[in-house]
Amino acid sequence: MVLDLINLYKEKYKLFILEGKDYNELYKWESLKNFQDNWDIEADDFLEMYDKSLSNEISSNLWASQFFYPKSAMIEFIKLDKERVREMFRELFNEELDIEKRIDHFVFNCDEMRDTIEKENSSFKNHFHDGYRIISVYLSFRYPMTYSIYKYTEFKTFMTLVRAKSIPGTNEIGRFFKVMKTIYNIISKDEQLMNIHKELRKDQKYYQGDSLLLAQDLYWCTRYDLDRFKVSIKN
Repeated sequence: MVLDLINLYKEKYKLFILEGKDYNELYKWESLKNFQDNWDIEADDFLEMYDKSLSNEISSNLWASQFFYPKSAMIEFIKLDKERVREMFRELFNEELDIEKRIDHFVFNCDEMRDTIEKENSSFKNHFHDGYRIISVYLSFRYPMTYSIYKYTEFKTFMTLVRAKSIPGTNEIGRFFKVMKTIYNIISKDEQLMNIHKELRKDQKYYQGDSLLLAQDLYWCTRYDLDRFKVSIKN
């Protein structure tokens, strides 16, 4: 990646969020806080806890959107066997284990539970937990400074814009997380950016701590026309 280009888009991103006309991503920080406030792996009513942990009055598109319903699928898994699901999340959040193996085993369990439910309900064919999208939400909400939300098309677009020589492939989730940490380390040195974004989420309904969500927000917002903002970078 070219550092000057990362800084260039960081400056454009600052102007974009200050303008506020098209910026509507704060729901992610609200969802993060809600998860942090409600997640309890030992909860007696695991279904209720999971449901409350993934809840947002403004937007639910992280776990429910057109043709994408992972939350609904997971609720069915919890109804089927809540203790198995509890152990699935316990393992997924075990930082002593390899991240890619954790994710693969989580998806394997989802596949098996889907197959069980499909025997009784032939319409239940997709659990929506493959492809990393929702699993990255779980991880980034549980460990905000270790993981980031994965949306590959927009991530690849950003990496192309900053002329990355080696872009992680769609099956290299571990490398993706490392790249996001690197990007965050670069942009978080900008005190003005950090202060701007903290001011945007000064309402206590938003997560107040540091999070790799900021790096995800940067690459996600490149789907807008950031090039309309004319900025220069000092060497």
